[in-house]
Amino acid sequence: MFEASDDEVTGVPAGAGLAVAGASSVSVDVAFGVLLGRVFAEAGAALAQAAAAGSCIAGPIDQIALSAALMEQAPGSPLVDLLEGLCPGDVHDAVLIEAIAAWERVTSLAAARQGEMIAELARRRDAQRLGEFVGDEVASVLVMSRSVAEAKVSLGTSLQAWPAVNEALAAGVIDHRKATALVDGVEHLDDDAAAAVLDKVLPVAAGLTVPALKARLRKVELTVNPAAVAERHARDAADRYVRVAPAPGVMAWLTAYLPAKDAMTVFTAIDAIAASADPADPRGVAARRADALTDLCTDILDNGIAPTTALPGGSLKTEQGRRPHLQVVAAATTLLGLDEVPGELAGYGPIPADLVRAIAADATWRRIFTDPATGCVTGIGPRGYRPGADLTGTVLARDTTCTFVGCRMPAWRCDLDHRDPYDHDHPDLGGQTCAENVHSLCRHHHRAKTYGGWHPDLDTATGDTWWTSPTKHRYKRPATDVNPDPPPPDRPWLHTPQPDDPPF
Repeated sequence: MFEASDDEVTGVPAGAGLAVAGASSVSVDVAFGVLLGRVFAEAGAALAQAAAAGSCIAGPIDQIALSAALMEQAPGSPLVDLLEGLCPGDVHDAVLIEAIAAWERVTSLAAARQGEMIAELARRRDAQRLGEFVGDEVASVLVMSRSVAEAKVSLGTSLQAWPAVNEALAAGVIDHRKATALVDGVEHLDDDAAAAVLDKVLPVAAGLTVPALKARLRKVELTVNPAAVAERHARDAADRYVRVAPAPGVMAWLTAYLPAKDAMTVFTAIDAIAASADPADPRGVAARRADALTDLCTDILDNGIAPTTALPGGSLKTEQGRRPHLQVVAAATTLLGLDEVPGELAGYGPIPADLVRAIAADATWRRIFTDPATGCVTGIGPRGYRPGADLTGTVLARDTTCTFVGCRMPAWRCDLDHRDPYDHDHPDLGGQTCAENVHSLCRHHHRAKTYGGWHPDLDTATGDTWWTSPTKHRYKRPATDVNPDPPPPDRPWLHTPQPDDPPF
């Protein structure tokens, strides 16, 4: 609420209304409109002057003028100019609140415009039958994970299908999280049902939190399409997954997206194990549940046998001739306790030396030779097309993950690929199947290299891999990837072979 006295005007955030000292309250629409008409010109002129001078506004400018000038301003260049002229330490709390809201509207506009650019890139790649690799281009240029980039691609293309949502985002009425909730909430519906749901929900979206907006979408969907719950459950159950992501403190998040019945089955089982522990066990119940889940999976890896209900036959599938296992790369001096150099846990990233030694205590060691100048793993491979066991082991130990920019798919789950294509017409040509020309690529990025216009080059001096995109942008994947992405939830190592899949 804005209060006006005889000698000053100050901005005080409260409910909607205008009180004038010594007089009765008057209509907000009339009084506030008159007030805005007076102060917008004052604030706009002061802000424009400060922006032109490249300085912040400081001084006795009317604080209510600043707050009012920001309150209803649509996102765009004029609003950015106004915001850039503000010095946070010199303005009233009410101005700070309005500036926070104004910057949010600007970011919404940016998300909408970025989405339009992404949608156009996706349209062009679809025309070239390369749509599956759009996320890789976006991820590489923005230095983000492919899963996050593909979420941007999904939002950008969906917004073009629903112009009303895109307009609300561009106007700053909703933010990108609400826009995502809206388009994701109707993607499984036919066009008529989706339009009916959006017509009812979009007008109230600005006043709802994202969880409340999702709940409103589900409720309205039930009135528009009574069969929606069963249909969506069948669709979402097909998208169930388990994924891992690094967390601070040498920890990780293991996330499972499951049907409610299956989730409760897992939790009930590990809870029962935790509840059966010795009463004198000092661990808390939460820790006992976590350890129960780890113990169950450790037993499977140690024995190479899975429950027959989960895997007919029971035996785990081998990859690159090896049973699934943890892989840690570390210096011999670290293993011997002579230094504290971190190791590398494949699929996770750097781990401290004491954890390296703890894992190594129960592990099989394999000696790998490295180049003293670069630290890169070296090895000599055969002249044939497929690498032998020694070269395979050397490449997997060297790469630890897929060698595409940021991808952290463990190397043992990847394809072994020739950087420069193998010349089948000259199989005796030396240097084709060797450590310098063989690297690890997950199936998705193997396809990106073979069919998507991406090409890798190895810097033999540093061990870094430089990837060139279809637009000739170049991105570096360091010899030791310092910021790998978590494996995407679509589990590309379970990729269904396609007729045009690249060979080894």
